[in-house]
Amino acid sequence: MKSVKHMRMMTGVIILSFITLHALGQQALAADSTQNWRPIFDLVMRWLNFAILAFLIIKYARTPIRDFFKSRKMELADKIGKLEQEKQAALREVDENLKLLEDSSARFEELKQRISAQGERNKQKIIQDAQQESNILLEGAKQKIEQHIIEARNKLKVELIDSAIAIAMEKLPQEMTAADSQKWIDKLLDGTNGN
Repeated sequence: MKSVKHMRMMTGVIILSFITLHALGQQALAADSTQNWRPIFDLVMRWLNFAILAFLIIKYARTPIRDFFKSRKMELADKIGKLEQEKQAALREVDENLKLLEDSSARFEELKQRISAQGERNKQKIIQDAQQESNILLEGAKQKIEQHIIEARNKLKVELIDSAIAIAMEKLPQEMTAADSQKWIDKLLDGTNGN
């Protein structure tokens, strides 16, 4: 089967060469001078060299070139496959990171609310503690004021009593008679005997 294809190809190349020679040969026969034949000969030789080169490439280099392109195609397919896998992995990672970002945003929002609530509770506790402490301080201040008032009253009483005794000591001896003294002594004795 390989030789049949090869024969057909060779036949095609030979036929193409004859057609080319025939087309170019008419110009050579129509030329009046012998100097015009050189450019046509060069052209025919170029085409003949091209045909020989094409034949040699098809004959000997076809399989290695085909194998090279097949292996290159397979390498590129493998690279494309790997790149697709990397792309899919990158897309999965991006999706995971987006989910983590959404989760962390939700956690941040929840944490923010918890911290706000905790701060509000702490604020209320500080206010309550301050109110209790101010009540305690007010009570202590009231007790101190009451104590000072009591001490001031007692001091005033003592001073009034001392003043009254001093005044009485000054005026009493002048106004008291011996009968009044005896009456006071009797009362005092009756009061001690009655107990």
